[in-house]
This record gives sequence, structure tokens and C-alpha cells, in this order.
Amino acid sequence: MEIYLIRHTMPKIEKGICYGFSDLELADSYQEELSVLSKKMIQNLKKQYYKNVKKDIQDELLIYTSPLKRCSILAKDLKINLQNYFHSKVKEDNNLKEMNFGNWELKKWNEINEIELKKWTDNFVTEFTPNGESFETLNERVIDFWQKNIKAEKDKIVLIACHAGVIRSILCHVLQIPLQKAFSVSIDYGSISKLKVFETHVQVEFLNR
Repeated sequence: MEIYLIRHTMPKIEKGICYGFSDLELADSYQEELSVLSKKMIQNLKKQYYKNVKKDIQDELLIYTSPLKRCSILAKDLKINLQNYFHSKVKEDNNLKEMNFGNWELKKWNEINEIELKKWTDNFVTEFTPNGESFETLNERVIDFWQKNIKAEKDKIVLIACHAGVIRSILCHVLQIPLQKAFSVSIDYGSISKLKVFETHVQVEFLNR
């Protein structure tokens, strides 16, 4: 199975603001970013397309997405832009939402209480944000998504349109990396990371392209 982890494009929000669960609009550069991302996906999928061209490929491509607009709009647009190569279905899953920062949502990072922020940054894995969640909690729901959905899909190509925190969680899970090391990997807006899932292991083909 091939899995493409896709981070959403730039959201419409000022730099330096904390956001996760908030349902943000897309940046004005969205169409340009979508075009670049679609071309990258087509390039990656072409080989598989030509391999399958002589057989029925109905629903060959499965797209899972966070329900937040910055991901769900992207997922639906990718479905349209890839339709010449694959028929596909889009499925939303709440477990793919970004981390819930609770009371910090849409506040400037430099305006958040310093003591609360340091308490969280010193132990972000298990420390909950005020009325939000910890990275460990996010990881639990992401693993729940993975176990219920990805393990059930065999011989499919899967796209997951989601968030940086979710992608880092998936990478930690499949590669057995401690959650404390989750932020060792850069995950840029509009980037693609590819996994190959085998019966016994998961292989990373590339990251953050």
C-alpha cells in the first residue's frame, strides 16, 4: 500500500498566532499552491496509473481528510485534479484534526501566559493546553484512525490531507519514534511525505517534498 501524507496549504492567518482546531480560511495564494501540489501528486501517481491503465481502477484512490476547511477543500480539489488518472472517494475523519489548543486558539503566542506556555513546552507530550489536549491525546486519536482505516485498506493508494501535528504523529507511530522527538521533522505547507506499508513494516520513501 502507498500512503501520501499531505499537509494543507497556507491558511489565512497572521504569523505568530496559535491555531489548531480553529477552522481557518485558505490564504489568497491557495490556487497557486493547489496547482503546484497537484502537479507533484500527478508526477508521483503516474507510474501507478500506467500500471493499472488496462484494468478497472474504480475507487483505486482513497482520500482521507480532516474536516477542517484548510484540508477538506484541498482534498476535494485534489480529487478533481487527479480524476484523469484515478477515480477516488473522499472521506472526512474527525480524528485527523490538528491539535486542540483550547484557550490558546487564535491568540498570539507572545500573549499567552508565560508560565502556562513554559509548562506545556517543557512537557508537550503529556501536558494539556488549558481546555485543550496534549500531543499524547492527539496521538491516541490519530492511532485510532490508523488502526480502524489504514490497516483495513490493502492494495490501495491512500492520500491523507491533514495537519503537521497529525503527520508527525503518524510518523512517530509507524517508525516507533518517541513522541518527544516528533518535532525533529519539518513538515511544510503543501508538502508531501510518502509511506509504503508492508505486512511486517512501514518504509518511508520520502519526507516533506
